[in-house]
Amino acid sequence: MLEKKAAVLGSPSPETAKILAGVEGLTCIETIPGNIPIDADCILIPCGDVTDELGRLITQAKEHFLPVGVITENASNDELEHILDLGADDIIPLPLPVRLVSQRITALCSIASFAEGAVDFSLFDKIADSNGGIGSFIIQENDFANIYRFVLRLLERLDKKAQLLIFNVSSRFQDFIEPEIVHNFSGVVQRCLRRGDISSLHGRQVFVILIGADTAGGNVAAKRLIDTYFAHFDDDAYDIDFQIKEINPKAM
Repeated sequence: MLEKKAAVLGSPSPETAKILAGVEGLTCIETIPGNIPIDADCILIPCGDVTDELGRLITQAKEHFLPVGVITENASNDELEHILDLGADDIIPLPLPVRLVSQRITALCSIASFAEGAVDFSLFDKIADSNGGIGSFIIQENDFANIYRFVLRLLERLDKKAQLLIFNVSSRFQDFIEPEIVHNFSGVVQRCLRRGDISSLHGRQVFVILIGADTAGGNVAAKRLIDTYFAHFDDDAYDIDFQIKEINPKAM
């Protein structure tokens, strides 16, 4: 299952909206460049005509350091090349089977997107700001394994503890889990954790690294996150449980 959230800039055509709605596990939020959801995995821009306005929209979207895909209908080869020149990370040309659209969006979400031009320290300040300023750092799914390895090395050098939490969302009545449920819980996790902690959404699961926490503190934090979610989302159709393990480089 895809389990991704896409920020859609503008209103898609009925045909595009129908195809996106058919992608299992994809949550689309129609929004504007200044209001991109913090837990979005990519930005999609429906495109009717290739104009200067599209270029400005792509530039604004890439300020959020998320991969940007443009969705087109019946575009010519020249138009497709021009869209790439405008800075899009990928193009989803319609018509395409829903399965291929799903694969294209999965690939798009794995792209690490940086703005064009010279990189300096201010770029990394903007990345920190774009990650919300408060709560945990959100790590995309494909990056989590590398971040975990980095944490192992860091803990070994600093002689500190950390806890790995794996939250599992399950339904009491059916196998299918509405993607919005997991996204909502992931949002609660991000907002409630401390700066410096790390969270990542993986399908029906949410992974968390608590830096500097012991096992007792990790258990308290996990139960608090679950209680906070159900205090804000009264949904008795789902259960959330967790596993906890100390990240101990000396034991590996």
